[in-house]
Amino acid sequence: MRALPLSSIPPRASPRRDTVAHLYHDIGTESATIGVRHQAKQLFDKVMSQPDTGQVTRTDEFDLAGARKRVLAAYDPQLFQAAGERLVRLLGEHLERVEAGEGCVLNWNEPSDNLTEAHTWLSTRPAAHELADHFGRLVTTILGRGNNLHHPKYIGHQVPASVPLGGLFDAVGSVTNQVMAIYEMGPFASAVEQAMVEELGRRIGWQPGNFSGVVTHGGSLANLTALLTARNVTLSRSWGDGLRREESPVLLAHAESHYAIARAAGLLGIGTRQVLRIPLDSRRRMDPQRLEDILTDLRQQKRTVVAVSANACATPIGAFDPLVDVSSVCRKFGVWLHVDAAHGGAALLSRRHRHLLQGIEHCDSMVWDAHKMLFVPALCAFVFYSDSEHQFETFRQDAPYLFDPSAPGMAQYDSGMRTLECTKRAAA
Repeated sequence: MRALPLSSIPPRASPRRDTVAHLYHDIGTESATIGVRHQAKQLFDKVMSQPDTGQVTRTDEFDLAGARKRVLAAYDPQLFQAAGERLVRLLGEHLERVEAGEGCVLNWNEPSDNLTEAHTWLSTRPAAHELADHFGRLVTTILGRGNNLHHPKYIGHQVPASVPLGGLFDAVGSVTNQVMAIYEMGPFASAVEQAMVEELGRRIGWQPGNFSGVVTHGGSLANLTALLTARNVTLSRSWGDGLRREESPVLLAHAESHYAIARAAGLLGIGTRQVLRIPLDSRRRMDPQRLEDILTDLRQQKRTVVAVSANACATPIGAFDPLVDVSSVCRKFGVWLHVDAAHGGAALLSRRHRHLLQGIEHCDSMVWDAHKMLFVPALCAFVFYSDSEHQFETFRQDAPYLFDPSAPGMAQYDSGMRTLECTKRAAA
């Protein structure tokens, strides 16, 4: 259902519309700018879905014109331009100071202090003519209480100092709300994602048309998505029927894998205790011989191996598993090989360091975080499959109200068929 403009609601068309107008008034009073129309639409839909009883639920003392003015002020292009110009200036000045080494990396405040400050801002009700100045002061507060990742003394805790221009592209998607469940809701954003999948997939060493991929939000969700696909391919009835006791599935992983791997095993019904840790060699890499020994034992026990999860690289010290040997063992046993390359995938773009990922072209799935070594704003994580057909094994569902069965060719661009998210922010 599309949101109706306020002007389409006659001032005295019916008692029910009187109630709607009062709801708009409440919204305009309680929230000067952010989320006004979204809240108004939700309340409008709720009221309009109820039968018109002919009873007015509020008094007639109401300024409908004032309510309209408050709501429309939130969408004022001139106000947006004034606030945007102030934002860019403040961010530019901030980057100039921080990159020059001024101030500290971490502007530490106790959680309770920041929470108090946040409540203070929430309780502030600026007048319409004060909104631009109010916005500028809020931006200054956010910058003053946040981390300065662009400071030369920042050494890379979890995420890098993102390329500032990338944030401006992020803003375009946010302001225009380019969401990506289906192609028509974010057409160019969907095309950009597909183009990036194709470009990076070629860097992995795969031939165009043979592989597939999708962007999701963060390495943990990316690993979960890839391992869900591995489970559905390995245990073909698991999506519909669930796991069967006699299958006794296990997941094999690098002994120092990211906690997201065990978390995925719990979510997938495999169980965290069924994550078997592969011992490491002297360089803290997965030992291919020990992997082969464990797979041999599991075959004799008639246990199902959902996947082997290798690292490129491991979070603790950055160890890259010997993927040539690991992939050879997995092919020998017919086991799905997944590679968590959230941190180290970017080495594929380096002539000097690409050898660290030699053999990754033999994996069945891999994840690659662009918001780490590709220096884009968080979150942006790629999931890749060497077999393009596997992208549709993740979620075996029909949703004709979203995905048009009469246009199967669009499935390649409707990311909601391949990711846990339905509504998804453009990230690529």
